[in-house]
Amino acid sequence: MSPCSTRARQGGTAMATAREAAEAEFNRFDTDGDGLLTADEIRQANQALGGQGASESEIEAFITSADSDGDGTIKLEEFVALVGGGRHEKA
Repeated sequence: MSPCSTRARQGGTAMATAREAAEAEFNRFDTDGDGLLTADEIRQANQALGGQGASESEIEAFITSADSDGDGTIKLEEFVALVGGGRHEKA
């Protein structure tokens, strides 16, 4: 097997792993299991971090950047696009 095809396989695996990790985080934050993250659910996850979490303005910025359809919630695909191999990695 050539080194290029090995790297391609590893890259594909890394992307799958990043997506799986993002999905696991999403499911952990989605406390009511409705497939949507609300601002309250994100705040609850942040509070669970104690003093280590994000500020209110950082939470609002995260919601704004992740909510691509502007409905005020974050769907799984929006979350994955932002944190799991999505927009932030293309910059």
